[in-house]
Amino acid sequence: MARENRWSRGGWGLAVMGGLGIWLVWREIQNRLTPINPGLAARYGLHLTRAPQRVLAVTAHQDDLELFVRGTLRLLALAGSQITVVVATGGHEQYMEQRTLDQIREQEQRDAGVILGYDDIRFLRLRDLKLAHHPTFEPRLREVWDEVQPNLVLSFDPTAPYRSAVHPDHLAVGRVVLNIVRSLGSNAPDVVFYGTRDPNALVDISQVMEDKMQAIQCHRSQRYGWKRFYTPIMRWQAQLAGRSASLPYAEPLRYLSLPMLRKAATVENWSSSTPQYLPQ
Repeated sequence: MARENRWSRGGWGLAVMGGLGIWLVWREIQNRLTPINPGLAARYGLHLTRAPQRVLAVTAHQDDLELFVRGTLRLLALAGSQITVVVATGGHEQYMEQRTLDQIREQEQRDAGVILGYDDIRFLRLRDLKLAHHPTFEPRLREVWDEVQPNLVLSFDPTAPYRSAVHPDHLAVGRVVLNIVRSLGSNAPDVVFYGTRDPNALVDISQVMEDKMQAIQCHRSQRYGWKRFYTPIMRWQAQLAGRSASLPYAEPLRYLSLPMLRKAATVENWSSSTPQYLPQ
């Protein structure tokens, strides 16, 4: 009997610890998806996507944009924006023969781009996991930048990424984008970070949610054994992101104003953005 009581207490202890772990994960997700001022964040999301722009979306791997910011890009395309996508790596550090997977992933990206309305996709085909130290990455990105002359740039947040977005290639992309933006001074475009734990913008993606799901499914080589759960998880995350502003589905982003860009000296001491720089 005493042994059963000990096992019973042990079982309750494990249940409590498991419940606490689930609660901590839930709080982490809520915190990274909820802006300080949800109403103002929703206003900026509307401002971001309501007018045509020259958009440069820079990412590390072929499926990153569809995972993090596909709804926003679709809305920008519907508004008449010209969207140029730069995919930095070849995406070959996986489970197939290198050349074959490169070709498969590039075609998957093109298929997703047709659904979302990308005008141009540039594949730099640099080595996975080596992007932070690749000497040609920044010069090649600058060439595309100078050609496109964007007034809106989207990239990974290298300063406040949430945990699932922490990857050396993701951080490298964001840092190089920051380097280029800082060098432009007063001519710098608007910068919006995705994969951030410090959002100050919420884009209502309710009208393009199905396009978003179709674009994600284009990346068939990346879904592995949990494909059946992928779409429900993506829908749940978008619902959770929109809840604070009473939006059915949303994507959380971090808008960086020109004053914030000027203030930042290095990535390491970059301060969190705030909603006060919302354009009128």
